[in-house]
Amino acid sequence: MNSSPPIRTCAGCRETRPQGELVRLAIVEEPPFLVPDARRKLGGRGVWIMPSRDCLQKAARKGGFARALRKSVSVDPERIAELLVVQLHKRLDGLAHGAKRGGHLAIGAEAVKESLLAGRARALWVASDAGRRDIHRSRADELGIAFVDANDRASLGRRLGRDEVAVVAIEDQGLADEIARVSGQLAGLSESEQGSHTR
Repeated sequence: MNSSPPIRTCAGCRETRPQGELVRLAIVEEPPFLVPDARRKLGGRGVWIMPSRDCLQKAARKGGFARALRKSVSVDPERIAELLVVQLHKRLDGLAHGAKRGGHLAIGAEAVKESLLAGRARALWVASDAGRRDIHRSRADELGIAFVDANDRASLGRRLGRDEVAVVAIEDQGLADEIARVSGQLAGLSESEQGSHTR
């Protein structure tokens, strides 16, 4: 029996969304009082926020963090955003490494073509400067699989231990979902960077 995902309220904009669309900040007793918890591993109470610098600013300015903390404190939303971006990049590196080690990636144009033809691809992870990018996006749409934006060929290559990579097929559904989720969160927080993101 499938249960619905937990619903959380953003401390900034106050919108309710499925938990997977928000990031968690753990509440701690001492300054800085809020600690990014991108992997949701820290215990105790937490605050949920949309992966957006605007929502972080609103939560700090309009009392969302104070309500969650049950006291008036000074919180630096930019510092929280920076720490979240670092955590999410590490998470994405870990997911990429684990997927590669587990044999769940088809790397490069020919391997991706074979994965698509065999019906194994669960998402396409495509560099922003990849050739045939629009074709990859259209193919993902046709198949109903995620299209995950990567920074550029050099950045995607670094995540996978190669010089450059233009396109990757992710062949495990759980990994595809998590890579797309984390990439989407990075997109919301990395407005000034050219971070990875998903549609």
